[in-house]
Amino acid sequence: MAILALDKRYGDITATDVARLDTVAASLGIDTERLMEHAGWQVARCATDLVPPGSGIAVVAGPGNNGGDGVVAGRLLASWGYPVNIVVFAEPEKITTAMAQRLRTAGNCGAKTEVAHQAGVVAEALDSCELAIDALLGSGMSGPPRPDAAAVIEQFTSTMTLSVDVPSGLDATDGPTPVCTRADVTCTLAAMKRGLWTEPGRLRAGRIFVADIGIPEAVWRSCGLRAPSEVRNGRLVELTL
Repeated sequence: MAILALDKRYGDITATDVARLDTVAASLGIDTERLMEHAGWQVARCATDLVPPGSGIAVVAGPGNNGGDGVVAGRLLASWGYPVNIVVFAEPEKITTAMAQRLRTAGNCGAKTEVAHQAGVVAEALDSCELAIDALLGSGMSGPPRPDAAAVIEQFTSTMTLSVDVPSGLDATDGPTPVCTRADVTCTLAAMKRGLWTEPGRLRAGRIFVADIGIPEAVWRSCGLRAPSEVRNGRLVELTL
């Protein structure tokens, strides 16, 4: 795996590292919901720098934590006055109680919300927006996307796309799989993922912003990792090398 110039001030973590950080953070009382709120806030901030107020935004979310980050971002953007359409790509019976609550809250804040397992529904949402937020698959993905997810990834072609954490279909450790979103911008969370340092990963990610989501220094130390020095104090920083 060819790694481009790597600047550890922005971090260099694998999919396994991400899972360890989440587990240790939860053990210290920093639960998933809290980190998700921070992540969604940063993604929403990033989105406001990409399109002007009043622009239509479509959030395409999966049923997992990456999708939760996207739903939180959509809720915030709707509350800030953007027309937001959130589509969770999943079978309705597979939606967790926590995700259902996030969707209700987003709807209460003005977002249009829908749970659907048809790529055509996603295509309709993307046809009527100025910015697509790709929150389908995150850093926990292993192996190539399933055919249903791959059909959705192929829809991210005609609209400016902001990917959450990693472009869907990009392995956080190894880089892109054969089916992977080609993002215009990626807002990666907590630290750069090793797969984003690869040449194919950088090409798929577009401009990269790295966002602090409030993982305490003690969590990084407990995992034997060094917190990225450029990504702290609530910062959202663009990777410049």
